[in-house]
Amino acid sequence: MEQVLRAIKGINQTDIVVAFVSAAACAGALLQLPVWAVFIGWAWYLAIGANGKAIKEGTVTTVAAGLMAITAVVLTDVLSEIMPGLAANMSAVFVMILVLMVSLKLSFINHSLVGFNTFSCVFAGYYLGAFPTQPDYWLNLGYAFAYICGSNVLGLIVGCLAQKLCNLSWRRESAEEIAAN
Repeated sequence: MEQVLRAIKGINQTDIVVAFVSAAACAGALLQLPVWAVFIGWAWYLAIGANGKAIKEGTVTTVAAGLMAITAVVLTDVLSEIMPGLAANMSAVFVMILVLMVSLKLSFINHSLVGFNTFSCVFAGYYLGAFPTQPDYWLNLGYAFAYICGSNVLGLIVGCLAQKLCNLSWRRESAEEIAAN
C-alpha cells in the first residue's frame, strides 16, 4: 500500500499529459474509429524509436501488412468456395504470413512488431466489424483497411504528440528561481 501511495504522490506532468491525450484519443469513437487500434499504434511509436523516423517506418510497415491482411481475407473467401472454412482460413493465413515474413527482410518494411500487429488488427478487425461496415464487399474491405490501418497510423502520430507535450514545461519559474540560477 505504501508503494501505491508513493506512486500517487509522485504523479507528474508526464502522467497527466499521457492520461489527457489517452482520454482525448477516445474521441475517435465519434468517427467510428477503432480506438484500440490508435493505442496499439501509440505503443509502436514508443517501441520502434519514439521519433519522426518511427512514424515514417511504422506507416510503411502498417500499410504493407494491412494490405497483406486484406489479401488474406479475400483469399479466405475465395478458398472457402473449394474447401471447408477453417482450411480456407488456415491456407490464406499461411500464404500471407509467409509473404509478410519475406517482406520483413526488405529494408523498408523492417518492424516485425508493427507488421504482425497490423496483420492481426486488420484480420481480426475485419471479421469483428471494427469499422463502419458497407453493403459492397470491395468497399467493405477498403473501409476496413482505411479505418483500422488509419487508426494505427493515427496512434503513431498521437504518440509523437504526447511525447512533445510531455517535453513542454508548464511550470513557470519565479523571478527568485531565475536569479538563483
